[in-house]
Amino acid sequence: MAYAIVRFVESSLHALDGDGDVYECSFVQSDIIDLPFFASRVKLRRMELEAIISSDLQGLTEYEQKTLENLKPELKANIEKGIAFAQKQPMAA
Repeated sequence: MAYAIVRFVESSLHALDGDGDVYECSFVQSDIIDLPFFASRVKLRRMELEAIISSDLQGLTEYEQKTLENLKPELKANIEKGIAFAQKQPMAA
């Protein structure tokens, strides 16, 4: 997980520096599938997330589609647990 954090921070710094071609994977709020959050490849830009790359899920094999469908209940439960945890945390000043 530490490697992923370092990689995302480095990518964010490249985007802040004006590099217009910065892509990274992130767990983001989206409507790509029928879950409120999903890990997706994103395009970063100065001070914002420019785009969620939804095309990465196009062309999944039948096995991959079935596996994703089977995982959705577990993913949904984990997302709900994460949202509940975040809502209990005090807001930073």
